[in-house]
Amino acid sequence: MSNTTDSVPDPTDYEWEFEQVDSVGIWFMDGWRGFADEDLEAASTHYRERGARADIDATIAVFGDETNLAGDTQEYMGREWSTNGEYTGVDRIGFVSGGTTAMAVTANVDVPGAEVDAFSDLETAIEWAQD
Repeated sequence: MSNTTDSVPDPTDYEWEFEQVDSVGIWFMDGWRGFADEDLEAASTHYRERGARADIDATIAVFGDETNLAGDTQEYMGREWSTNGEYTGVDRIGFVSGGTTAMAVTANVDVPGAEVDAFSDLETAIEWAQD
């Protein structure tokens, strides 16, 4: 596993954003209504490599109100986030959306040793992640 800066995609090159609040890594997927494969792969790589660093203990993915994931995409996301979450070794993995997207993705995520939960607002998710 390489944690060099060169191996981590730069979020400014893609349709998603990253922010860190204390030891919580937050990926904003707000504009996502079906990212191109390149954007989704970059977000996944960024999540794995950035989330695995010692300064991240929990992760949160935030979906915008307009995000509507088809069933097969939810299953893909569940598999991908399960694999990525296990890779990072974080204690908590949260998903945020105003609608049902976060709950749908959460239902498909299984990471041994990590708590996984869905939230309707980011503040509550950050508080949970920091506990």
